[in-house]
Amino acid sequence: MSIRSSSRLALAALGVSALLGGCSADPRLRVQRLEEEQRNLNMAIQAADQTVQASSAYQAELASPGQSGPAFSMYFTPAMLEQLASQTLPYRMPGREFNSKLEGEIVLEKLSGFRFISRNRVLCQAFLRGVNVRYTGSVPSFAKKQVQDFQNAIANGVLADLEVQLTLEGNILHAKAQATSARLVSKRDPSAEDTLKDEMNKRALRSPLNFDMTIAGSGSAPRRLMVTGNHVVVTYMQ
Repeated sequence: MSIRSSSRLALAALGVSALLGGCSADPRLRVQRLEEEQRNLNMAIQAADQTVQASSAYQAELASPGQSGPAFSMYFTPAMLEQLASQTLPYRMPGREFNSKLEGEIVLEKLSGFRFISRNRVLCQAFLRGVNVRYTGSVPSFAKKQVQDFQNAIANGVLADLEVQLTLEGNILHAKAQATSARLVSKRDPSAEDTLKDEMNKRALRSPLNFDMTIAGSGSAPRRLMVTGNHVVVTYMQ
């Protein structure tokens, strides 16, 4: 193995990767990735079906208001979503949620740039940074400087592009995010950034965020979710 390849693996380990030593060839890892792709595909199909159903019901409601009973809709714009996100941030996560040998914290400081796309999906950008982040695994001596540089880069911040799939199940809105890219703010490293993106998807973003959409004191319950070009629309019915 060349020095260049070993350095890349060392950085990958720190950048919330698998262990040093060529895990990319592990057939178990390939199976896990195929299973994850299948789950994402199933979720996309489900979301597409829900979008078609919600759109048809929404159009019918507009054509014949009141026919389906008392109902009202809440409309969320990109600016409203950014404001709501700011009220819950910063959000702190243990480094071990990214890698079992990563100490310190990863802090999600900002969500911005919300955009709405087809099949009930939302695009946005997350700014994260590391606090006292340190990789405790074994690192070859020749790669220690690169690892230290990467630790410093994580501390200076990461911009991650997210694609968020929204689904409504009963009163609960599920938001399943997937990182499509990750960029180090102070020191670009495509290999480490790709590994960071993959590990975010495998660990930190493996489960959806769940939001209870119940309105306190109201007898109405959320029944439909639809993402248009300008709004996330949640329709309530009694």
